[in-house]
Amino acid sequence: MFGRRVPPHIVFASSVALAVLCAVLAFLATQSQSWVWVAVAAVLAVWFAVDAFRSFSWAQAKKRLDAEKAAQNGHR
Repeated sequence: MFGRRVPPHIVFASSVALAVLCAVLAFLATQSQSWVWVAVAAVLAVWFAVDAFRSFSWAQAKKRLDAEKAAQNGHR
């Protein structure tokens, strides 16, 4: 995004927050029976939940890679 990558933990936290917010909005839209808004909010909630899962996976992969590099550097 602006020439630098956003850290995965920030992407994870914001994606989880947005997923929860969209899920709440979808629930509130069901109460008013506004089905178009239910669909929009539900799709966005799923989108952000998948994004949170992906960023969590990136963070775990980075930790694993850093641990492997540290182990290789320690044996030299």
